[in-house]
Amino acid sequence: MHVAQHLVNHCLSGSLAHDRTIVLVTHHISLCLPAASYLVELSYGTIIRKGTIQDFQDLGQLTELVEAENELPEDPPLVEGPENEADVVKDVQQPLDDNRGTKGKLIEIEARAEGRVLSRTYMTYIRAAGIVSWGFTILLMLLIRAINIGNQVNLYIDLSVYSGY
Repeated sequence: MHVAQHLVNHCLSGSLAHDRTIVLVTHHISLCLPAASYLVELSYGTIIRKGTIQDFQDLGQLTELVEAENELPEDPPLVEGPENEADVVKDVQQPLDDNRGTKGKLIEIEARAEGRVLSRTYMTYIRAAGIVSWGFTILLMLLIRAINIGNQVNLYIDLSVYSGY
C-alpha cells in the first residue's frame, strides 16, 4: 500500500504528470481519486458509467463507487473457449480482517494447480511464440551442446597427449 500511495503522490500527481493524459486501470478508486479527473467504470468489458469526478459528486454516486470497491464481485458470465488447468482453479476472495486498518478489504488468495502440466499447455506456449522462434531456440541449444562436447573431447585429447596415454 505504501508503494501505491507513493506512486499516486509522486507520479500521478507530481511534475511527471503535468500536462499529460494518464490512463490508469485500478480497483483502488479511493486511492486514485485525488489524482483523477475522469472516471470510467467497467464490468466485464462493458461501460457501466463514465464522467468527471465532479459529475459523480453532483449526482451523489461517488460515495457509492468508493463503497462498491470493497464488495465481492459477482460471478463472471460463462465464456466458451479453451480450458487449461489455470482456468479450472477458481479465484477465491476473502475479506481481510486484522488490526492494520484494512478491515473489509479484499485479497485474492492465490490458487495453485497440482499435478502434471497438460500437453495442450505446452502447445499453447509453442503456438504463442511461433514455430520459427522455437526452431531457432532448439537449433541454438544443439549448437551450444555440440560446442561443449567438442571442448570436452579437445580437453581429453590434450590431457592424453601430455600424460603419455
